Amino acid sequence: MSDPRDVVIPAKSGAAIHVRKGETLRVIDVEGHQVADFVCFGEHDHASFLSAGKTRMNAFKVRISTGDFLFSNRNEVMFTITKDTVGAHDLLFPPCNRWLYENVFDQPGKTGCLEILSGVLARYGIEEGAVPDPFNLFMKTHVEPDNELVIDLPDSGPGDHIELTAAMDCLVAVTACPEEGSQCNGGRSTAIELQMV
Repeated sequence: MSDPRDVVIPAKSGAAIHVRKGETLRVIDVEGHQVADFVCFGEHDHASFLSAGKTRMNAFKVRISTGDFLFSNRNEVMFTITKDTVGAHDLLFPPCNRWLYENVFDQPGKTGCLEILSGVLARYGIEEGAVPDPFNLFMKTHVEPDNELVIDLPDSGPGDHIELTAAMDCLVAVTACPEEGSQCNGGRSTAIELQMV
């Protein structure tokens, strides 16, 4: 069964698609202020996967945009950011998850991006423990002088997007983050759209 090439991801859900070397994936914030967790794996070798740490290290910065690269755990370039209408994305936070909601936010029973990502990746044999830390698209964060990590209201408005061109064949998974009630998604979860351009 082939994957659809253009996908609308409803709020609080996710999707996985294949992006071939040389193809460009556009990720669109449909209504604005919506975070999308982005992870990827080598199409032919899932032991090669996006590394937020290697991406930060190789860029020598914590915020990347047009012209920057997403690196794998093996220091391979997986994607190049070829267009970015926002310029504020996060490489510091892991995916939100059930444990966080239950133990930090006192929301028992709520699942997060980790569970969504592992759910859409399960049919490819990728288990929850193998899901890497994401490139958090449209998520705006900063570090306070006392070293506190702060999540701000995303800068993205309706239709803002980022385009990523694949340097290798990749399996990509993206969420429409389910967080509500905070600045992370402007208070409510909305849709994310994926387009091949």
